[in-house]
Amino acid sequence: MEQKRHVVTILVDDIARAFNPVSDLLHLYAQHILLRVGYPMRDKDVSVIFLVMELDLDQLGAFSGKLGQIPSVRVKTITLKI
Repeated sequence: MEQKRHVVTILVDDIARAFNPVSDLLHLYAQHILLRVGYPMRDKDVSVIFLVMELDLDQLGAFSGKLGQIPSVRVKTITLKI
């Protein structure tokens, strides 16, 4: 399958609860991450992570599905048409 670039937005509602599982998953997919920007809002116990990734749609589905199963995590993906 063809590799495409995607923007992935991750919202973590409870940093203490979800930090380690999200961090572990990002580590597993590190070879696909082209850009990673995080914005922690510690006063609200929320964090937003923006990723630009290069992978095929099956890999993206697996990645976003695993993220979505983590409690306190919401994820949105957009495939770039370049």
